[in-house]
Amino acid sequence: MRRLGSALREHWVFVAVVATLIVVTTFPTIVYLFRTDVFWLPTGGSKDVFIKIWDIWYGRQFLTGAANPYFTDLMFYPEGVALTYHPLLLPQVLFVNALQPLLPLSNAYSLSYLVMIWLTALAAYIYFLYLFQEKWLALFGAVVFGLSPHVVSHPNHPEIAFVATLPATLYCLQRGITENRRAFMLGAGVLAGLTTVISLYLFVCLMLSAGFLLAALALRRWRRRDFWRLLALFLVVTGIASAWRIAPILADTGSIGEIAAWHNGPEGGSDLVSFFTNHYHPLLGPLGQSILETPPQARISGTSYLGYAVLALAAAALFSKSTRRRTLPWALLAGGFMLLRLGSILAVNGEYYISILLPQYYLDQFFPFVFAPFHSSDHYMMGVILPLAIVASYGLLALRQRFLWARKPAFTLLLIALVAFEYHIPVEDGHIPQERFAYLEWLADEAEPVSALVNLPMGRSNAKRYNLFQALSGYPQTEGAISRTPDSAYTYIRGNYLLNTWQERQAVACEDSNRQQYLQGLGQLEDDGFSHVVFHRDFYYVLELAPSFDEASAAYNDDFVSIYRLQALRESCPQA
Repeated sequence: MRRLGSALREHWVFVAVVATLIVVTTFPTIVYLFRTDVFWLPTGGSKDVFIKIWDIWYGRQFLTGAANPYFTDLMFYPEGVALTYHPLLLPQVLFVNALQPLLPLSNAYSLSYLVMIWLTALAAYIYFLYLFQEKWLALFGAVVFGLSPHVVSHPNHPEIAFVATLPATLYCLQRGITENRRAFMLGAGVLAGLTTVISLYLFVCLMLSAGFLLAALALRRWRRRDFWRLLALFLVVTGIASAWRIAPILADTGSIGEIAAWHNGPEGGSDLVSFFTNHYHPLLGPLGQSILETPPQARISGTSYLGYAVLALAAAALFSKSTRRRTLPWALLAGGFMLLRLGSILAVNGEYYISILLPQYYLDQFFPFVFAPFHSSDHYMMGVILPLAIVASYGLLALRQRFLWARKPAFTLLLIALVAFEYHIPVEDGHIPQERFAYLEWLADEAEPVSALVNLPMGRSNAKRYNLFQALSGYPQTEGAISRTPDSAYTYIRGNYLLNTWQERQAVACEDSNRQQYLQGLGQLEDDGFSHVVFHRDFYYVLELAPSFDEASAAYNDDFVSIYRLQALRESCPQA
């Protein structure tokens, strides 16, 4: 505690500045953190946050031995779906579940979002202190990295936002090689391996960055045996620490093609202008849109913005003789990841240059097992932001060496404020009224036993919401949503007359013409353990499916759902 107090006193500026920026840039998250009467999530404009709530719930199941981390039949019941490629962010799973006795689920999730930003900035700060030996330079670099759009605007994808292990691993790796210390190499291997429980995308970007750093360090050390011993130690420890996550994937290589092609749509690359325009900024976004006149078909990214203050400092670092040599390798690393971020085909302000094939295209062809899953090249920003922050910090160093006024803390704070302003992307409101969960209380008190649910209407967007409801209730369900859901998960749905018709967004009622098929499909559901159909009237495709229940009596109704027992559907059939 004495050491902790000493560290806080020495680095209080980092604590105060980063905490203030997190509160301001993620507002109103801090407000809802203290409101226990509201179910509110920082969504980032995506329903994927509901999948993350499911991950937290399911993570508790397998950590307590009640579920399989690689397979579940709680969704896509009764046949289930493999979770081999699905990321379960264990740091968040542990953190939120530990807070559950103290905070409601939504509050604990919001707090985890803020803590992950803090830890990401802290990891960068520690690495930058080592690189620059100066607190103000380290603070600036930590803000560029930890408060970047990629980190702050991904509350719905915490496994993408939480990139703290990247600077932490490189810090240990660089100290281990330069100081010839095995303990740091051991730490680097453990951190790299445990990155697989955060995100496999981050693991790939981390290993590419580590390979680049090791290659640079090897230029003067490749003749020394101790260098190769340390490198071998790093690789062995990384392999051991990542085995539990990587081994099942290697054992299931036959499905990599299906997983890589799950999206079926065009590749999610980024338009080049996304680097230079924050399209989601409340002020700069409309301004950039009016200047560039970006067409609707442009592949605009909300997390690729680099910032003009950062780019100006990067230019200063590269043009200054005192910093150019140290800056250039990091600039090359950032540039390489930026090329990957653009995807396979160059796009500039909505104009697609089909004849210009970028590195991602060739990596996808020659190393499909590693790079084909990068369907959305957004994940490559994980590799961009650290070297970019280092280059920008060298640019600030170049200014401090040249101008006296640049050495003043006020100038660094002004730059930090400017970067935070440029990077800002508002957190979208994820409020869900408490009345929306009332049907779960009814199911808990239902007179007839509740076993498994058919949630309607179907569809991936709706299924993400059903993940939330399952996390709150625990009932098995016919559909769900995981990362890269394989097409084979829908085999049972397609094999059942009722489910298949509903999945195709068509109503089906029991009539003389289809009575036998209807009862056969209904009987299969009953035999396989389904008990209720929950019809959500505030989701997509409601009008298409509503006639299915014109003749059935609902056991429960409110403003949001109608619940039908399977027996009620059977009774709705006309007598033969």
